[in-house]
Amino acid sequence: MSDSLKQQLAGYLTQSGLSRVSVIAPLTQGLSNQNYYVRGLHGSKAEESEWVLRVNSWASSQICDRNSEVDAWRSASDASLAPKMVYVSADKQFYLSEFIAQENDRSWNELISANGAHPMTNTQEYWPGAEQQLLQLLNGLKQLPAPKNVIGVEKQWQIYNARLSQMQQKLLSQPSASHPSITPWLQLFDSLFAQTGAIAVMLDSLDKCLVNLQFSHRDLNPYNILVVQDKLNCIDFEYACSSHPLCDLASIIASHSLSSKQRHWLIENYIQQQSNLNQHAVHAVPAAVDLYWVFAVCWALQMAFDNIVLTGNSDNRSQQLSSAEQASNYLDCASQYLQLIASCS
Repeated sequence: MSDSLKQQLAGYLTQSGLSRVSVIAPLTQGLSNQNYYVRGLHGSKAEESEWVLRVNSWASSQICDRNSEVDAWRSASDASLAPKMVYVSADKQFYLSEFIAQENDRSWNELISANGAHPMTNTQEYWPGAEQQLLQLLNGLKQLPAPKNVIGVEKQWQIYNARLSQMQQKLLSQPSASHPSITPWLQLFDSLFAQTGAIAVMLDSLDKCLVNLQFSHRDLNPYNILVVQDKLNCIDFEYACSSHPLCDLASIIASHSLSSKQRHWLIENYIQQQSNLNQHAVHAVPAAVDLYWVFAVCWALQMAFDNIVLTGNSDNRSQQLSSAEQASNYLDCASQYLQLIASCS
C-alpha cells in the first residue's frame, strides 16, 4: 500500500468512517472522476471488507446534478441493480460504496467497442448470452421510479447547445496561441454544429416514437457494468435522469461489441416489452445511436473546455501540464466520437 496515497486520501477515509485500512490502490476505470479500491473496516459490516472510494472531479461536477445522481444510484441499489452506497459526503464530492469483485479471467469491459448507427455485420459472439443479460438490466432499470430530474433528448441538446456556444464565445475572445487546444476545440465545435440539421432530424425521429419518459442511466458502456452472479449491475449514475426510453438501448448498441444477431435480438425484444414506446420505435434506433455520439462529442468538448480553463487559472506548473494533457485527450475523444455519427461519414 502506498503511504503517500494513504496520506493523500486520509481525510476522505476518516470522514467516510473507514478504519484499519490495509490496502489502497487506484482503479483505472473512468474518464473524469478518481476511483480507489480500499480494504478496511466500516461500521456497515462486521469484518474487513472491500470498498470503492470515488472522488468526483471538478469538471464533471459542472455538468452533473450530484443530488440526482445519488438518488438514482440508491434507487438502483435498492432494486439490486447497483452496488450499495454506504457514505455520501455532505457536499457530494466523494462517495463510498461496496466493491464488487469480477472474475479474474473475464470482465464485462472486454466488450467495449465504438459502433455507429449502421455497424458492419459481425458474426462473432464475444460473450454468448450477453444480449439476454443486457435485456434483463434494461428491463430492470426502466421499472425504477422516474427521477425528478427530467431531461428529454430535445432538452439535453438545448442544454449542450447553449453551454457550448458560450464556451465558443469565450475561446474566440482569447488568443489561439495562449493554449494549444483552443484552435482544435473551435474546429471540432464547427464540425459538430455543421450537423445541426441532421441532429434536428434525429430528434424528430425520437419524438415520433415516444409515449413516456422513464428512468434512464444514459451511459451504459461496458466500463459501467459489473457481473454479479450472472446478473448485471451498473455503476456511475452521473447522468441518470428521466429521459427517452431509447437512450439506454442506444448506449449499449453504440458501446458494446455484440454480434449482429445479438444486437438485433436485443433491439427487437426490448422494444416488444416497451410500453413507453410506440410502433415507430424500431425505425428510430439508428437516430438514437447517432444522438448518443452527438451527446458524447458535446460532453468531451465540455470536459476539454474545463481543462483549458483550469490550465489558464492554475499557478501550479504540474497542474497546468496535467490539465493541458487532459484537454488534448478529451479533444481526441471528441474527434473519434464525431466520426461515428452517420451523417458525418
